[in-house]
Amino acid sequence: MPGRGCPDPGVLRHLGALLRLSTTGAFAISGAAEQSFNVSLWPEDSVVEHGGSIWLNCSHTCQDPSARGGLETSLTKAQNKSGPGWMAQELVDIQEWVSAPQCYFNCYGNVTCAVAHITTYRPPEWVVLEPLPEMELGQVYNLTCRVLNVAPVTHLSVTLRQGGRTLHTETFQNHTGTGPDDVTVTHEIIPQRRDHGQEVTCHTALDLRLQGQFFQNSPAVELRVFDLPEEPQLLTSHYIEVGTRAPARCGVAGVFPAAGEARFTLSFGGESLNFTVTTSGDTATAQGEVWSQFPGQRELNCTVTMGPVSRSSRVNHPDYFTAALPLSPAGFPQPVLEIDQPQALVNRNVSVTCSAPASQPPGTTLQLRDSERTLASGPQPRLQLTLTTHKGDNGRQFTCEGNLTLGSHSLVKNMSAQLIVLCDSGPALSEEPETDAARGEAVNLVCRAGGSPAPAVIRAFRRSEGVPGISLSPSDGCFNPSHTSLILLSVPDQPTLDESGCPSHRTWLEGTLQQLACEADGNPMPEVSCSKDSQVYGTSGVQNVTRGHAGIYRCSAANVHGTAGRNVTIHVECEGRDHSRWGAEGGKGLAISCQETEGRPELRPPPQWPSMSARLWVGGAAGLFHGCDQWALVLCLPDKPTMDESSCPSTQAWLEGTLHTLACEADGIPVPRVPCTKEGAADEFGGERNVSRNDSGTYHCTATNRLGSMSRRVTVQVEYRPIILLLAVSPSDTVPRGTNFNISCRAEGSPAPAYRWTVPPAPNVHCSADNSTVSVAGADRHNRGIYICRVSNAHGQHLGQVRIQPHLRVPAPPPDHRLIIAALIAGAAVLLLGGTAGLVYYLKSTACRKGEYNVQDAESSSKATCLGHDSAVYGIQARAAGRPASPESAAGNG
Repeated sequence: MPGRGCPDPGVLRHLGALLRLSTTGAFAISGAAEQSFNVSLWPEDSVVEHGGSIWLNCSHTCQDPSARGGLETSLTKAQNKSGPGWMAQELVDIQEWVSAPQCYFNCYGNVTCAVAHITTYRPPEWVVLEPLPEMELGQVYNLTCRVLNVAPVTHLSVTLRQGGRTLHTETFQNHTGTGPDDVTVTHEIIPQRRDHGQEVTCHTALDLRLQGQFFQNSPAVELRVFDLPEEPQLLTSHYIEVGTRAPARCGVAGVFPAAGEARFTLSFGGESLNFTVTTSGDTATAQGEVWSQFPGQRELNCTVTMGPVSRSSRVNHPDYFTAALPLSPAGFPQPVLEIDQPQALVNRNVSVTCSAPASQPPGTTLQLRDSERTLASGPQPRLQLTLTTHKGDNGRQFTCEGNLTLGSHSLVKNMSAQLIVLCDSGPALSEEPETDAARGEAVNLVCRAGGSPAPAVIRAFRRSEGVPGISLSPSDGCFNPSHTSLILLSVPDQPTLDESGCPSHRTWLEGTLQQLACEADGNPMPEVSCSKDSQVYGTSGVQNVTRGHAGIYRCSAANVHGTAGRNVTIHVECEGRDHSRWGAEGGKGLAISCQETEGRPELRPPPQWPSMSARLWVGGAAGLFHGCDQWALVLCLPDKPTMDESSCPSTQAWLEGTLHTLACEADGIPVPRVPCTKEGAADEFGGERNVSRNDSGTYHCTATNRLGSMSRRVTVQVEYRPIILLLAVSPSDTVPRGTNFNISCRAEGSPAPAYRWTVPPAPNVHCSADNSTVSVAGADRHNRGIYICRVSNAHGQHLGQVRIQPHLRVPAPPPDHRLIIAALIAGAAVLLLGGTAGLVYYLKSTACRKGEYNVQDAESSSKATCLGHDSAVYGIQARAAGRPASPESAAGNG
């Protein structure tokens, strides 16, 4: 019986007759009895990579040792081998996607054949998962995976996965066509919050049966899910005065994934507003200022955007957002508070007046009050109060308030002032200025004073600081802050030398006058001397410095209770240097010498002293009083604020999403408050907040107390991770062969991001100077594929990708085996005229002219090489995947 797929038996009988004629040289049929026999071809079914090779083994059961046969195929033949009852043929560079080689034998005039089926495969050239847009929670989106240039498609399966979860699997058993093809798989997803940040991938498997499976995966695509479930809420004043500014807030809650990613647009009367954004949890709030130069109604609009989601709110109610009072272009001015004697002595008459300007709108009421009660009230234009000053009126605060009622709302303006009451009594000491104390004994120092204004701070100090157990209690009252008093404690003690009285390292300038001075503590006052190389130097005289003064000196202090020593190193410089000079600052320190008179320290205390008390412990674990310890009680008077770079840095860098506070400190008495406000904003930057890039800008920090103010400009730069804003191909993402194209990547970030590309390897790819643009000159097959742009800075990275697919040319279809059979039948007719040689010539020449296949006779070493249609493919050609089986092993399986 003919093998599977063989030609019709009648065709085989005619072919057998022709073969017999070619054997005998005549048309007579051999007298041998026709016998039936079997022909087999191994392997019957095989899978070969496109361009690969395979050995086919053909065997028969005919008893005729002269039985002849061959292998008919359009594939390219290479080497062959044969033996009794078998033959083996190597087929190479297999380009046809489906082919059916036929093996035949002639046994006593009967021709039988067998057919093998060869399938050619090609792994996917590219597996591309199309980028996903930013997604809105609960909406429907398509995941699309494209598998390019794969064969056979019927053996392919495509799986979409999210993390470790399978979303969708698709197979293609019903696909028609035998050659390579592109496959598209689409699956709908409805993103949820838990999906944000997860990665989706496309996995392909090409089942090659005996050869196993070929796997290939796409680059991952990150899911970005956004939700903005609530409409923004608007808050601002009902009425806004002409020419003044009022805060306007727009807040939205439930922001996902992060409130810091919310983008605001705020407008008033059709004009965009400057604003700052703050976040707390999942709530974001934009705050700006609204104002108008003319009366009338205005509309406030707020739009919040999160990825693809946008929500808007607006308010234009007649009672809301009237941009000016319907009174006058001047609006509602501030009332005026006047004190005819802001600083007055006790028992003097003082007049306090609260009045309204001439432009104050009708219906305005005035109120004069202090911190405890209302002193007077009534309609404009003027309220007046006369009082006699008392000691308790010192620092009394008065406020003049103007109130205008508009419908159900009120507008309020006020002005305040303070009254200072001066006393003519001064401080006085309640203790004797000299005190003897034994070591370890407690001593009470009490001072009382009167005067005005009251001191902000009363401070007790001694020349050697760091003594514990001191408490200060300023009493109420007024005083004259112009005196300092001294109390001296005399405690016998041995000498001590320390860094403050005798510095261990000193630098002198050659040619200047210097004194080798060392001061020691002790009681009685120690004598101090210094020596170098056994030569004594006086510590009280001044010397003209030479280089010979450099060296190490030994300084010693001695009194009746003991001695103390210390090394002092002198460096002498030969060139001029800028030396700063320390001097006394008024009210901050006092250099005092202690001299004994008849064994007791001499003291002239000032006649007055502010009221305070201090308890001093002489001796103790932390330190000892010794020698002539001097205590100075100093009044620290009120002072206006000061700030510098150390307490209020002018440049600050923050990271988006972290907690920061804009804190500036200032010196001053009373201690100043330092609020900071961004340019264009109304409210101060208060407390700690989760900062966003909208917090970048210039801030004004102002320190204020009752004596004055000082301002500093602070520049804040909020840094953030980069994000790609644009990834585009020009002129088009479909690129004809030989043309030029560019891929541009644009991103924002702080600091400015760096660009890095992953591109198909090719020599004609170049990058711009800043690496943001890839240029390809004369596109060819090597430039096909995925181009990935990565942007990064110190805070993170972001990537985007674009696919370039050049135009392809389609190869000619494989030949139909029915053409081969027709050629054989036609060739038989020619054989009747010209014999076997004519048949072979016909087969070869006809096939060559049609460009259908290459023919190689199994018994001949000659080859007929036919060039078919131009089938150059713009793409990547596959190579043979493995080594073919040897002909001997193939024969054994026959």
